[in-house]
Amino acid sequence: MTRRFPPALAACAAALLGTGCSHTPQPAAAAPTVTVTQTITPTLPAASTPAASHTSAIPTPAASSAPAPAPARAPRGSVALTEWHDGDATNTCVNVMTVYENRSDTAVISITQKFRTSYTPRHADGEYPDDVDGPLKTLTQDAGIAPYGTRTLYWQVCAPELASRQNPVPADGTDSFMSEIGAQPRATTWDWAP
Repeated sequence: MTRRFPPALAACAAALLGTGCSHTPQPAAAAPTVTVTQTITPTLPAASTPAASHTSAIPTPAASSAPAPAPARAPRGSVALTEWHDGDATNTCVNVMTVYENRSDTAVISITQKFRTSYTPRHADGEYPDDVDGPLKTLTQDAGIAPYGTRTLYWQVCAPELASRQNPVPADGTDSFMSEIGAQPRATTWDWAP
């Protein structure tokens, strides 16, 4: 069985008025007079509000945020030890001058240099033995080498344990070089600037 409501009642129900609505239909020729009163009370969830909704075909942009930082680019290139010289020396320490060339577009903040020490072992007067290798020594210092720049660094390489393995320096200074240690640069490593 299908029930039909008068158009005014249907419109009232569609509008969901909270106060209800009533309609008295006009009497028809052979129909009895009918009065219909209907109260419609909408029930909405607590979180819901009876507000009009709007749908747009244009997407709403998300809240703007700062762009993500680009990943750090790995430096390309290297640092080359281009020149070195032993300087003043004693039987425990030697001064070494080194020249480094930064062959990169990134600055270098520090250099770590390994040195192979050498010394002349104990011997009799008039003998001239070959130098022998001493311990490796690793030193680090701030470099501050600009991109594609060159820098001279000075190192003091010490190996006090070698003093007892050498002849003492002669009083007259003859052949005193045989009582001095030496140091040759070996492996070089560096730290790039951030």
